Amino acid sequence: MLKRQPSLSHQQALSARPVRLPQAKLEPLETGGAKLKAPMRPPRWGGWLFRIPEGALKSFELDEIGLFVWNCCDGRTSVKQIIHKLSKKYDLNLREAEVSSLAFLQTLAKKGLIGMEVDDSAKH
Repeated sequence: MLKRQPSLSHQQALSARPVRLPQAKLEPLETGGAKLKAPMRPPRWGGWLFRIPEGALKSFELDEIGLFVWNCCDGRTSVKQIIHKLSKKYDLNLREAEVSSLAFLQTLAKKGLIGMEVDDSAKH
């Protein structure tokens, strides 16, 4: 059986601190964004079925805003702080910054590019 992570409340999610995958490498692009390259891993459910060649990489293109959020995923900056920084830098209202940040961070997490550090006290 797959082990599900416990669900976090909205407030707990905002206090979590995203951490980048250490093996991910950035290549700057002329557009102001970057290409993000990370090692490929077989899916958890199909590791025995799918063979990934050693050294294979998956790549993702980040625009300027995506790169800004990626750079904030340092393990020290909370999701709430990222939202406020994004709002201030790109002159967005907080709701716009929150919706786009949460969606992007969720995508990064699903792709295995970031993890979330949550304080034990925030889980209860």
